[in-house]
Amino acid sequence: VALTEDGHGGQEYLVTGPQALTVRDRTTAIGAARGADVELVELTEEQALETWRGQGMPEDVIAFLIDVYRDTPPEGRTVLDTVEEVTGRPARSFAQWAEEHAHAFRAEASPGA
Repeated sequence: VALTEDGHGGQEYLVTGPQALTVRDRTTAIGAARGADVELVELTEEQALETWRGQGMPEDVIAFLIDVYRDTPPEGRTVLDTVEEVTGRPARSFAQWAEEHAHAFRAEASPGA
C-alpha cells in the first residue's frame, strides 16, 4: 500500500485485519476460498527445528519463529483500526483476502503442477 498524501512521510503504522485469527482460522479460510479443505499439520518444536534447519533456514530466523510460536506478541493478537483511520476504509478480513487470492492456493497455480 502506498500512502501518497501529505503527512505520511516518516510515519510507521501497525496494521491488522478486523479479527485476531489463529493459524487454524486462517487455514480454514483458505480452504473455504479454494473450495477444498487444507490440512493443518502442527509440528512439535523439535520437528519444526529439524524441518527448518533441513531447509537451510538461518538460525536467527528459526529463533525468531520459535519465540513467536511460543508466545504470540501482543501485535499478533490485537485488532487495531489503523487501516480505517489512515485510509478511510475498513480493513478487509482475512477471508476476503483469501477469496480474492484463491487462485494462488489451488493446485493448478502451484509451480510444477
